[in-house]
Amino acid sequence: MVTAIQAAGLTVTAVLIAKALEPYAKEQAMLLTLLLGITLTGSAAAALSPVLLRIDTLLTNGGLDSSQTALLSKAVGISVITGFAAEVCSDAGESALRTAVLLTGKVTLLLLALPLIDPLLRTLQEVLS
Repeated sequence: MVTAIQAAGLTVTAVLIAKALEPYAKEQAMLLTLLLGITLTGSAAAALSPVLLRIDTLLTNGGLDSSQTALLSKAVGISVITGFAAEVCSDAGESALRTAVLLTGKVTLLLLALPLIDPLLRTLQEVLS
């Protein structure tokens, strides 16, 4: 696991190297920042694991079943991954791809939420009938 100070140091170092490389090897500079971003995101996700387990326990104790809490964890993961991909697209000047990846993330979240929404809609339909 990378600490916040290590992450800051790695980031500043990578940015300085990338900026020095950029006039000569733009693709390699972007690849360096992309790889560091993926590494730091993976490290943050690993560090978040105990927190997510605790939240899962609390939600399960609160009456949600494990499949519902798993959906919430997946939603967090999808949000982080699509957000990171969108920022990479922004950095690369690809605004259309940024919009596409954000839309894909939103649609995926909507599809993921259907099992949670379906019982609510059935109950609403019964009440209105």
